Amino acid sequence: MEQSAAAAAPLVVQLLGSLTQLHLLRFRLDIRRISPCWGTFKLRYLNFGILIGLMLLILVGCNNEVTGDEKIAEQYVMAQGYKDITYKGEVYSYTLEKSKLFESTESIPFQQTWGVQKVEPEKYFGKVIKIYGYTVQNHPLEKIYKSKINVYIMLSKSEVIGGYSFPDNDSDGGCYSLDGKTLEEVTGLSYKEWSDNWKKKYGKSLR
Repeated sequence: MEQSAAAAAPLVVQLLGSLTQLHLLRFRLDIRRISPCWGTFKLRYLNFGILIGLMLLILVGCNNEVTGDEKIAEQYVMAQGYKDITYKGEVYSYTLEKSKLFESTESIPFQQTWGVQKVEPEKYFGKVIKIYGYTVQNHPLEKIYKSKINVYIMLSKSEVIGGYSFPDNDSDGGCYSLDGKTLEEVTGLSYKEWSDNWKKKYGKSLR
């Protein structure tokens, strides 16, 4: 519904422009006949102009409304109870392939983010993953790092599939789950156990 309204907004703006020109023409014609009442007529026309201006501002505001995946991610973040939410926008988009999970040093960020998810990455092979970022307060990691926290929401086909977080400062280390849990807490495995399992699942098979 919001997308339909946004798509129709340019047509409405064009219609309002035409109406303004029509009223201006009528104004020019009528003023010749109503010159004794110029003050009253001028005030009426000024009020009409203000009304048109307000309507245009409303339409521009509607065009800037958050829609689609962006809206889904925003609603999900707000539902977590965070405070002072700052929107970073869509920070990354990629098609997930097995090669992204264990082929080179470039795969490390994907290992870290997917390692703290509750879903298995192979379920999304060949699918586009969109990531929306936010900086928030009232997150569990705030007590540890004494700073705001960056949270990232992962979507596939307009569905939230997970997310991850880390402090909004220069701290080193891997990322946490969306609710601030470590890889070990999410998987129930030591890092070495998880790493060995990950390599078996997503590393190159020897033939």
